[in-house]
Amino acid sequence: MDERDLLIIKYLSEFKNITKTANALFISQPALTTRIKQIEKELNTKLIHSSNKGIYLTDTGLEMAVFADKTLSQFDWIREKIQDIDDKNSVILKLAAPNIISQYYLPTLISEFKKTYPTARFEIQMVPSSRVATLMHEKKCDFGFLRNDFGWEEDGKLLLCVNYIAAVSMNKFVLKDLANMSRVAYSTDSYYMKMLDFWWNSNFSTPPKIDVLVNSLGLCREMVYSGLGFGILPSVFLPESPKTHYVIINDNQGKPIERKTYLIYRKETVTSKLTEKFLSFIKEHDFSSFLRLKQHL
Repeated sequence: MDERDLLIIKYLSEFKNITKTANALFISQPALTTRIKQIEKELNTKLIHSSNKGIYLTDTGLEMAVFADKTLSQFDWIREKIQDIDDKNSVILKLAAPNIISQYYLPTLISEFKKTYPTARFEIQMVPSSRVATLMHEKKCDFGFLRNDFGWEEDGKLLLCVNYIAAVSMNKFVLKDLANMSRVAYSTDSYYMKMLDFWWNSNFSTPPKIDVLVNSLGLCREMVYSGLGFGILPSVFLPESPKTHYVIINDNQGKPIERKTYLIYRKETVTSKLTEKFLSFIKEHDFSSFLRLKQHL
């Protein structure tokens, strides 16, 4: 007796009709009648009786109907349980990262990781660093990449690399020239924008001449490379365009302003083989080696 036989008994109990039971199971009435006789033979009992008003279950039939209902419920329960286990063990890594990490580091990183772990799959959200921290606190991703730590106080934090910030232009300039130069600016997280505003106000008495405002770092970079003005860009872009001119910007103490990149995670959730492998992979590699830039002539 299998699950389909249990469904036959369950439907016979519910419908008390051969035709409706056959229709529910998508089989013919003769095939259903034959199978009922086989079940009765296996159990060595009579399950149903026929009358002018239809069919009714015998005492043993009623007992089998109770058994069928309970067993089918158990089948449903174990299927859901198995699905939950499979979902938890599914080879999917959920990552959250800001624009520059998502576009310029993760493609190479994931490509290299999949050479060793080809079955790994990834779900990536590209969001501002402040949102990365929020997603991690809400336990909506396994690992987050941050530009600066944004107050991550959990015990899982790994410094990946340190970059700087540069004023970049296609034309030669010195720092004091920026006050009179056209600027290409881009919208980013409020923390970074406030930091740049503070730096500007500490060095210049007039607001910047923003001629072009875009909503992405990549577009800002392309506008600068097209000669539309200077931009304040991460230093990781500097090697890709040897014809640009730049000045690394300093803080009030005359030290280059750092932008640190961290991997954040919760130690108690790095429990699956895949999360353990990913964390080990990150620790074993120089994160800067994953940087992928196109060369601009």
